[in-house]
Amino acid sequence: MRKILYIVAASATLMLGACNKWLDINDNPNSANSSVPLPEQRLPPILAQFADGYESAGTRAVHVTHQLANVYSATARNYLLTRWYSDAAAANWPWQAWYVNTAVNIQPMIDKAEELGAYHYIGVGKIMKAWGFGYLADFYGLLPYQEFDNPDIITPAFDDAEYIYGQIIPLLDEAIVDLQKNQEPAAPALALGDTYNAGKVENWIKLAYGLKARFLSHLNKKSIYNEDAILAALANAPQTVEESTIFQYVDQTETTASTVQSALQYVNTSASTRVSKLYIDYILNRYTGAPTGSQNMQDPRFTLLVPHSQEPDGSMRPSIGVDFSSDVVLNGPRAYSYSAATNSFINGDTAYVQLREAVANNGRILSTGTWYNHKDSKGLLLTAAEMKFIEAEIRLRKGESGLALAAYKGGIRVHMQIMEIAPAAIENFLNSTSVVQIASALTLSHVMIQKYIALSYSPEQWVDMRRLDYCLDASGNYNEATGVYKGYQRPRHVYADSYPSATSWPRRFAMASYEVNFNSGQLRLAAPTYDLPTYISEPIWWDIAN
Repeated sequence: MRKILYIVAASATLMLGACNKWLDINDNPNSANSSVPLPEQRLPPILAQFADGYESAGTRAVHVTHQLANVYSATARNYLLTRWYSDAAAANWPWQAWYVNTAVNIQPMIDKAEELGAYHYIGVGKIMKAWGFGYLADFYGLLPYQEFDNPDIITPAFDDAEYIYGQIIPLLDEAIVDLQKNQEPAAPALALGDTYNAGKVENWIKLAYGLKARFLSHLNKKSIYNEDAILAALANAPQTVEESTIFQYVDQTETTASTVQSALQYVNTSASTRVSKLYIDYILNRYTGAPTGSQNMQDPRFTLLVPHSQEPDGSMRPSIGVDFSSDVVLNGPRAYSYSAATNSFINGDTAYVQLREAVANNGRILSTGTWYNHKDSKGLLLTAAEMKFIEAEIRLRKGESGLALAAYKGGIRVHMQIMEIAPAAIENFLNSTSVVQIASALTLSHVMIQKYIALSYSPEQWVDMRRLDYCLDASGNYNEATGVYKGYQRPRHVYADSYPSATSWPRRFAMASYEVNFNSGQLRLAAPTYDLPTYISEPIWWDIAN
């Protein structure tokens, strides 16, 4: 066999020597390498693949935060996530979508953009690199950063979230400088490749500042937490719907069965997905200490966020929510089916309407779906609503209750504007007693529960819950008197091996199977307990006070 290999190698050398003239001057434009494709060709898939991984991380996270539930199945991954259990397989896709499909393309795009003087592409590339590594550091707690794209290293070392945060904040500052430069005359316009902000450079600058505000706000347990730095970033971050970074998915046609261009949350959720009681309680102000009074009003987002099903008489009924603190989750809710012949639901818990929209052949609406998971929905990647809620939190911490109240209301308003609620309905709700009206009455719970709603399907929802310690007191036990996220309790079906005590709560995702299977030596050095059941209850860097 060795002789054969040598012969093949020698033959190949002769062939290459004879043909080097034409091999050296041709690049196949349909085959990617270090110089092909051009920046404007490489950016769209970078943005699409990033959104895939980011929103898929969100789908996983909001099963942990109990926004979403799943019909009972002892082995279904989403059902297991509601038990707070993540295994290596559950953790895989965000990791793969980033490292395999996205991150490896960013530096080649930047290198080519540098040749062309396409500074805006350089800036966008740096933003995407910072964003991707930042949110995955929040998700997993550690990951390869310094050595991930070194072709000479097949088992890269892991870096802790603390190190990664030290890299991404300066990277965002660099991106802002690059985006503020004038491009060279021959450089491609950003609009040619930008599927997020349609080439609006100012929006990308605001996104960079918004990400700075977001990442810096995660550090409230650390001594380096800097409220003024967060406010300075917020001053330059998105202030309106138009300045927000929102990815518009495209349904190919009204009737197509393909999901190639459909919204990620349509693809990621299914007929097995349900909404939770906690989510509905937050939307309808049914939690301890919720604002209330003589002029209460139902949140106009309710019908858009909670799936409804059509009754035989044509009326619409909303889904009830799965109560994770009840025995329901021990063997339910059960899946159901629909019979067009009898025009009735059968064989399951029909009170829990499926999340994915569905219409029977006879025209009966089996589920309206939700605003986030229609096939042509939007991906809210970073919005002015989130920025307003970050500001409200900071203003409360600084004792500026009047400014906090204005920011809290501003966050609700912008989220409703994104959802295209009628302006009159928005203002009526904001002036009702279902919203806090007195600055001195506003609490962190009021702010964060509204932020929880505005961050539906976002991995940020889980970041906030961890850094603010769920609904716990100083001893780590559930306590509605002092906790922030009222009603978020240990699930009745909690995975006891990972959370053996009342003070054990979900703090990180399991490591992706790729690293477990092929890079376990480096993983063991960085996380000696990665293969223990309790690893997922170990807090990551910013979740530890010092």
